[in-house]
Amino acid sequence: MNSASPIAATGFVMALPAGVRADLLAHGQARYFDKGQIIQQRGDTAREFWYVESGSVQIGRYGIDGRLTLFALIGAGDTFGELAFLGEFPRTVDAIAGSDCRLIRIGDSELQSLMDSDPAVTRLLLKTMALTVQQAFNLIESSRSLSVPQRLAQALLQLCGDRQDGTEIMVTQQDLADLVGVSRVSLGKALTGLQEAGMVEPGYGCVTIRDGTALRDMVAG
Repeated sequence: MNSASPIAATGFVMALPAGVRADLLAHGQARYFDKGQIIQQRGDTAREFWYVESGSVQIGRYGIDGRLTLFALIGAGDTFGELAFLGEFPRTVDAIAGSDCRLIRIGDSELQSLMDSDPAVTRLLLKTMALTVQQAFNLIESSRSLSVPQRLAQALLQLCGDRQDGTEIMVTQQDLADLVGVSRVSLGKALTGLQEAGMVEPGYGCVTIRDGTALRDMVAG
Protein backbone atom coordinates (compact mmCIF):
# COMPACT_ATOMS: atom_id res chain seq x y z
CA MET A 1 0.00 0.00 0.00
CA ASN A 2 1.46 3.35 -0.96
CA SER A 3 1.71 6.95 -0.37
CA ALA A 4 -0.24 10.10 0.18
CA SER A 5 -3.53 8.50 -0.71
CA PRO A 6 -3.11 4.91 0.44
CA ILE A 7 -6.75 3.96 -0.18
CA ALA A 8 -6.18 4.50 -3.91
CA ALA A 9 -4.02 1.38 -4.00
CA THR A 10 -3.76 -1.59 -1.69
CA GLY A 11 -2.30 -5.02 -1.26
CA PHE A 12 -5.87 -6.36 -1.29
CA VAL A 13 -5.20 -9.39 -3.50
CA MET A 14 -1.83 -10.15 -1.88
CA ALA A 15 -3.55 -10.23 1.52
CA LEU A 16 -5.75 -13.14 0.42
CA PRO A 17 -4.68 -16.73 1.20
CA ALA A 18 -2.44 -18.12 -1.53
CA GLY A 19 -5.03 -20.57 -2.88
CA VAL A 20 -7.80 -17.98 -3.05
CA ARG A 21 -5.45 -15.45 -4.63
CA ALA A 22 -4.31 -17.90 -7.31
CA ASP A 23 -7.92 -18.78 -8.20
CA LEU A 24 -8.93 -15.13 -8.46
CA LEU A 25 -5.99 -14.17 -10.68
CA ALA A 26 -6.49 -17.27 -12.84
CA HIS A 27 -10.03 -16.09 -13.61
CA GLY A 28 -8.83 -12.56 -14.46
CA GLN A 29 -7.91 -11.18 -17.88
CA ALA A 30 -4.36 -10.04 -18.62
CA ARG A 31 -4.10 -6.57 -20.17
CA TYR A 32 -1.01 -4.71 -21.35
CA PHE A 33 -0.62 -0.94 -21.17
CA ASP A 34 2.15 1.20 -22.64
CA LYS A 35 3.84 3.89 -20.56
CA GLY A 36 1.60 6.96 -20.39
CA GLN A 37 -1.56 5.11 -21.46
CA ILE A 38 -4.69 5.91 -19.43
CA ILE A 39 -6.08 2.88 -17.60
CA GLN A 40 -9.04 4.51 -15.90
CA GLN A 41 -10.40 8.04 -15.51
CA ARG A 42 -12.07 9.84 -12.66
CA GLY A 43 -15.85 9.60 -13.05
CA ASP A 44 -15.76 6.33 -14.99
CA THR A 45 -18.19 3.58 -14.05
CA ALA A 46 -16.23 1.02 -12.03
CA ARG A 47 -16.75 -2.26 -13.89
CA GLU A 48 -13.56 -3.91 -12.64
CA PHE A 49 -10.52 -3.59 -10.43
CA TRP A 50 -6.90 -4.21 -11.33
CA TYR A 51 -3.98 -6.26 -10.02
CA VAL A 52 -0.51 -5.07 -11.04
CA GLU A 53 1.48 -8.07 -12.22
CA SER A 54 4.45 -6.08 -13.55
CA GLY A 55 5.41 -2.47 -14.18
CA SER A 56 4.10 0.59 -12.35
CA VAL A 57 0.89 2.63 -12.29
CA GLN A 58 0.43 6.29 -11.37
CA ILE A 59 -2.64 7.09 -9.28
CA GLY A 60 -3.77 10.73 -9.08
CA ARG A 61 -6.11 13.36 -10.44
CA TYR A 62 -5.79 15.58 -13.50
CA GLY A 63 -6.53 19.24 -12.84
CA ILE A 64 -8.20 21.67 -15.22
CA ASP A 65 -4.71 22.70 -16.33
CA GLY A 66 -4.02 19.12 -17.43
CA ARG A 67 -1.43 18.54 -14.72
CA LEU A 68 -1.55 15.28 -12.80
CA THR A 69 -1.43 15.54 -9.01
CA LEU A 70 0.18 12.25 -8.01
CA PHE A 71 -1.31 10.41 -5.03
CA ALA A 72 0.47 7.08 -5.38
CA LEU A 73 2.93 5.21 -7.56
CA ILE A 74 2.24 1.51 -7.27
CA GLY A 75 3.88 -1.65 -8.52
CA ALA A 76 3.73 -5.43 -8.67
CA GLY A 77 1.45 -6.99 -6.05
CA ASP A 78 -0.69 -3.89 -5.57
CA THR A 79 -4.33 -3.54 -6.60
CA PHE A 80 -6.40 -0.46 -7.34
CA GLY A 81 -9.99 0.35 -8.15
CA GLU A 82 -11.58 -2.24 -5.88
CA LEU A 83 -13.28 0.22 -3.54
CA ALA A 84 -15.23 1.91 -6.34
CA PHE A 85 -15.90 -1.48 -7.93
CA LEU A 86 -17.23 -3.15 -4.80
CA GLY A 87 -19.01 0.02 -3.62
CA GLU A 88 -20.57 0.59 -7.07
CA PHE A 89 -19.68 4.28 -7.22
CA PRO A 90 -17.79 6.24 -9.93
CA ARG A 91 -14.00 6.27 -10.02
CA THR A 92 -12.51 8.95 -7.77
CA VAL A 93 -9.00 8.92 -9.26
CA ASP A 94 -7.22 8.66 -12.60
CA ALA A 95 -4.81 5.79 -13.28
CA ILE A 96 -2.02 6.00 -15.85
CA ALA A 97 0.66 3.47 -16.77
CA GLY A 98 3.86 4.77 -15.15
CA SER A 99 5.82 2.29 -17.27
CA ASP A 100 4.96 -0.50 -19.66
CA CYS A 101 2.90 -2.80 -17.47
CA ARG A 102 0.87 -5.99 -17.35
CA LEU A 103 -2.32 -5.87 -15.30
CA ILE A 104 -4.92 -8.46 -14.42
CA ARG A 105 -8.49 -7.23 -14.88
CA ILE A 106 -11.00 -8.65 -12.40
CA GLY A 107 -14.66 -7.92 -13.09
CA ASP A 108 -18.06 -9.12 -11.92
CA SER A 109 -17.94 -12.53 -13.59
CA GLU A 110 -14.45 -13.34 -12.30
CA LEU A 111 -15.24 -12.30 -8.75
CA GLN A 112 -18.64 -14.03 -8.75
CA SER A 113 -17.11 -17.25 -10.02
CA LEU A 114 -14.69 -17.24 -7.10
CA MET A 115 -17.41 -16.51 -4.55
CA ASP A 116 -19.66 -19.23 -5.97
CA SER A 117 -16.86 -21.76 -5.61
CA ASP A 118 -16.63 -21.23 -1.84
CA PRO A 119 -19.22 -19.39 0.32
CA ALA A 120 -16.47 -18.47 2.81
CA VAL A 121 -14.77 -16.32 0.17
CA THR A 122 -17.34 -13.50 0.49
CA ARG A 123 -16.66 -13.01 4.18
CA LEU A 124 -12.93 -13.32 3.55
CA LEU A 125 -13.09 -10.58 0.92
CA LEU A 126 -14.95 -8.26 3.29
CA LYS A 127 -12.49 -8.94 6.09
CA THR A 128 -9.51 -8.32 3.84
CA MET A 129 -10.98 -5.04 2.56
CA ALA A 130 -11.68 -3.88 6.12
CA LEU A 131 -8.09 -4.63 7.11
CA THR A 132 -6.59 -2.77 4.15
CA VAL A 133 -8.73 0.31 4.83
CA GLN A 134 -7.72 0.24 8.51
CA GLN A 135 -4.06 -0.01 7.51
CA ALA A 136 -4.54 2.98 5.23
CA PHE A 137 -5.90 5.11 8.08
CA ASN A 138 -3.06 3.94 10.34
CA LEU A 139 -0.57 4.97 7.66
CA ILE A 140 -2.10 8.43 7.32
CA GLU A 141 -2.02 8.93 11.08
CA SER A 142 1.58 7.81 11.48
CA SER A 143 2.76 9.94 8.54
CA ARG A 144 1.63 13.18 10.18
CA SER A 145 4.48 13.16 12.70
CA LEU A 146 7.27 12.09 10.33
CA SER A 147 10.03 14.39 9.06
CA VAL A 148 10.59 14.82 5.31
CA PRO A 149 13.50 12.29 5.25
CA GLN A 150 11.34 9.80 7.18
CA ARG A 151 8.40 10.31 4.80
CA LEU A 152 10.74 9.83 1.84
CA ALA A 153 12.12 6.64 3.40
CA GLN A 154 8.56 5.42 3.98
CA ALA A 155 7.57 6.15 0.36
CA LEU A 156 10.63 4.32 -0.99
CA LEU A 157 9.91 1.29 1.19
CA GLN A 158 6.32 1.23 -0.02
CA LEU A 159 7.46 1.40 -3.65
CA CYS A 160 10.05 -1.30 -3.02
CA GLY A 161 7.56 -3.68 -1.36
CA ASP A 162 9.09 -7.02 -0.39
CA ARG A 163 11.97 -6.79 -2.85
CA GLN A 164 15.55 -7.07 -1.65
CA ASP A 165 18.37 -4.54 -1.33
CA GLY A 166 19.74 -3.64 -4.73
CA THR A 167 16.27 -3.15 -6.17
CA GLU A 168 16.02 -0.30 -8.69
CA ILE A 169 12.78 1.66 -8.41
CA MET A 170 11.80 3.48 -11.59
CA VAL A 171 10.64 6.83 -10.23
CA THR A 172 11.63 10.45 -10.88
CA GLN A 173 12.48 12.96 -8.16
CA GLN A 174 9.41 14.96 -9.15
CA ASP A 175 7.25 11.85 -8.69
CA LEU A 176 8.76 11.38 -5.23
CA ALA A 177 8.23 15.05 -4.35
CA ASP A 178 4.55 14.78 -5.34
CA LEU A 179 4.25 11.51 -3.46
CA VAL A 180 5.77 12.87 -0.25
CA GLY A 181 3.97 16.21 -0.61
CA VAL A 182 7.01 18.53 -0.63
CA SER A 183 8.84 20.77 -3.08
CA ARG A 184 11.44 19.35 -5.47
CA VAL A 185 14.14 21.23 -3.53
CA SER A 186 13.11 19.72 -0.17
CA LEU A 187 12.92 16.29 -1.74
CA GLY A 188 16.39 16.69 -3.23
CA LYS A 189 17.88 17.57 0.16
CA ALA A 190 16.22 14.60 1.83
CA LEU A 191 17.32 12.24 -0.95
CA THR A 192 20.91 13.50 -0.70
CA GLY A 193 20.81 12.79 3.04
CA LEU A 194 19.70 9.21 2.46
CA GLN A 195 22.38 8.82 -0.19
CA GLU A 196 25.12 10.10 2.10
CA ALA A 197 23.94 7.67 4.77
CA GLY A 198 24.36 4.80 2.30
CA MET A 199 20.68 3.92 2.22
CA VAL A 200 19.94 4.73 -1.44
CA GLU A 201 21.64 5.59 -4.72
CA PRO A 202 19.76 8.04 -6.97
CA GLY A 203 20.02 7.59 -10.73
CA TYR A 204 18.44 9.05 -13.84
CA GLY A 205 14.72 8.43 -13.37
CA CYS A 206 15.32 5.83 -10.69
CA VAL A 207 16.44 5.19 -7.12
CA THR A 208 18.31 2.04 -6.02
CA ILE A 209 17.69 0.75 -2.50
CA ARG A 210 21.03 0.03 -0.79
CA ASP A 211 19.98 -0.57 2.82
CA GLY A 212 16.31 -1.32 3.37
CA THR A 213 16.87 -2.11 7.04
CA ALA A 214 18.30 1.36 7.66
CA LEU A 215 15.34 2.91 5.86
CA ARG A 216 12.91 0.99 8.08
CA ASP A 217 14.85 2.04 11.19
CA MET A 218 14.64 5.67 10.09
CA VAL A 219 10.86 5.49 9.63
CA ALA A 220 10.51 3.82 13.03
CA GLY A 221 12.49 6.66 14.59
